[in-house]
Amino acid sequence: MRLLLLPILVPAALGLLGLFVPGRRHGTSSTLGVLGAFGLLASGLAILDLRGGFSRPWLTLGPIDIDFALRIDGFSSWAVVFVGLLTVVAALYSAGWWRERGGAPGRHAALVLLAGAGGAATLLADDLLTLIFGWEIVTLALFLLAVSGRDDAGAGAAKAYTLLGVGDLALIVGGVLLGIERAAAGVAHPWSLSGLADDPLPTAGGAPTAVYVLFLLAAMAKAGAMPMHSWIPTLSTTTHASVMAYLPGSLDKVLGVYLLVRASVDWFLPSAGLRLVVMAIGVVTILCGVVMALVQHDLRRLLSFHAVSQVGYMLLGIGTGTVVGAMGAVFHMANHALYKSCLFLGAGTVERETGTLELDRLGGLGRTMPVTFGCMLVAALSISGIPPLNGFASKWLIYQGCVAAGEPVMLIAALFGSVLTLASFVKVLHSVFWGARPARHDAVREQGGIGIPAAMLALAALCVGLGVFAAWPLERFVGPAIGVESGGAAVLDGSRSTWGPVHGLAARPALDGGEVFDRELHRFPGTEFYRTVREVRGLGWAIELGESGRLDVHEIFRRAGAPAVDLLRRLHSGLLQDYVAWCLLGTAAVLAFLLWS
Repeated sequence: MRLLLLPILVPAALGLLGLFVPGRRHGTSSTLGVLGAFGLLASGLAILDLRGGFSRPWLTLGPIDIDFALRIDGFSSWAVVFVGLLTVVAALYSAGWWRERGGAPGRHAALVLLAGAGGAATLLADDLLTLIFGWEIVTLALFLLAVSGRDDAGAGAAKAYTLLGVGDLALIVGGVLLGIERAAAGVAHPWSLSGLADDPLPTAGGAPTAVYVLFLLAAMAKAGAMPMHSWIPTLSTTTHASVMAYLPGSLDKVLGVYLLVRASVDWFLPSAGLRLVVMAIGVVTILCGVVMALVQHDLRRLLSFHAVSQVGYMLLGIGTGTVVGAMGAVFHMANHALYKSCLFLGAGTVERETGTLELDRLGGLGRTMPVTFGCMLVAALSISGIPPLNGFASKWLIYQGCVAAGEPVMLIAALFGSVLTLASFVKVLHSVFWGARPARHDAVREQGGIGIPAAMLALAALCVGLGVFAAWPLERFVGPAIGVESGGAAVLDGSRSTWGPVHGLAARPALDGGEVFDRELHRFPGTEFYRTVREVRGLGWAIELGESGRLDVHEIFRRAGAPAVDLLRRLHSGLLQDYVAWCLLGTAAVLAFLLWS
C-alpha cells in the first residue's frame, strides 16, 4: 500500500525541483509542471481500484498514539484521479499562458504541483493531522499563486488568506475537540478517520455538534459558501485566470465539499436541525450568489459569484440527508470543477487577446475566437443546468433529493437559481461573442500554442460526456463515494441525445432609410437589459447592500479590529530595546501564570 504515497510524492518532488529553475527557463519549468501533473494523474489511476491503507507511528502523547496514516476507498480513489486531471489542465493552460506574458512561470508551475500534492494528501488522509497538513499546503499554495507575477494582488490575496485562515483555524479547533472527546471515551487513536467512520458520532451532545459546526465552517470557507465567500470575487480581479480556474474554481471546491460529505455521511450523524441549517445555507448561497452575478459587468467577478452560487447546490444536496441528494452533491462537485474551470480559462483567453474583461467593451468575438466561444458555450449551458450536459445531470439528482426530503420550498429556490443562472450567461454570451464587435477588436484572433485550446476542449468534452453518459460515473464513482456500491445509475433517467452544430449569423450592415448604422454608436451591449434588475423593489436594495461590503464577514471584522491593529502598529516602534522589553514582560507574565497554576 506504499503506492498511496505516489500521488503525493511525485508532484511534490517535481514541484520542489521546479522552485529552483531559473525564471527565464520557461521551457524547463513548463515541462516539469506538465510532467508532474501527468505523474499525479498516472499515480492516481494506478491506485484507482485499490482499497485499504497503511499507517506508521509518528508521535505518542501519554495514552494517545498519533500516526501518519493514508487510506483509499470509493470516494478518495476517484477524487485523487480527478485532482490529477484538473492539475493536468492547469499545467497545460499555464504553459501557454506564461509563454507570452513573462513573469515567474517556474514558480507558478511548481506551486500548481505543490497544490496538487496537498490536495492528494487531504483526500488520502486517514488521520486528521495528515488531512490538516494537506489542507494547509493548498491554502499556502493559493496565496503564493495569487501573488505570483502580479503587482496588484496583495489585497485580494491577503483577504483570501485571512478568510481561509479562519476556516483552517475552525478545522484545527474542531480536530482538537474531536481528539479530546474520543480520547475521553478511551479511544487509542482519537484522530483516526477510519475509526471515526466505523463509529460515527451523533450530534446530540454539545461537543460533537460543536465539532461538526466547526468542520462545516471550514468547508464553507474552502468552498466559498456564504457568508465566507467574499475572498473569491475579490481575488478574481487581482490574480490570473489560470489560478482562479485551478484553485478557487475547482480544487478548493473539491476539498471543501469532500470534507463536508465525509463529515455528514461518514464521521457524524447530523440531526434534522443541522441538516436544515445546511440546506438553508445552500439556498441562500444559490440565490444571493446568482443575483450578485447577474448585475456584474466584469466577467471575472461574474464568474466568481457563480462559483459561489454553485456551491449552494452542493450544500443543498448534502443537507437533504438522502442518498440521491448526496449523490447529486458529489457529482455536482466534480461537474462544477469542470465547467467552471472551462469558463475561467475561456475568460483568461479573452482577456489575453483583447486586454479587457469588461462586458461593455466586448462583443462579436464568436467568429474570430471559435474555439473559445464553443467551449464557453458548452460550459455556460452546463452550469445553467441545460440537458443533456453534466450540470443538468447533477442538478437533477439534487432536485430529486429535495423531493425525497419533502422540501418543496428548497426545490423551488434551486430551480429559480438555475433560471437566473441561464439569464446571466445569456448576457455573457451576447456581450462577449454575439452582438456587434467593437472596431478596436477587429484584429483579434485566437493565438498561442496547443496547450490553451487543448485544455478548454478537454473540459468541454467532459461536460458533454459526463452528461450524455451520466449513468457510468454514477455507477462507477459517485455511488461508491457515499457507500452505494450498485444501482446508482438507476437514480438518473437521462436521455442520450447529442447537440447539433451551432451556427452563428453572419454580421451584415444594418440599414435604416438607406443609411448604414454607425457600429460603435448603435452597439447594444448585453449588460444594458440587466441594469433593470437593480430597479426591482427590494432586490436593488439587497444588491446595494451586498456591494457595499456591509455583509462581508472580512470587512465587518476588519473594521471591528481596526483600533487594536492601530494600537499594535504604534507599539512597533522599530527600536530593539522596546521589543526586548515586551519579550521580557511576556516571559514574566507566562512564568507568573505557571507559578500561580
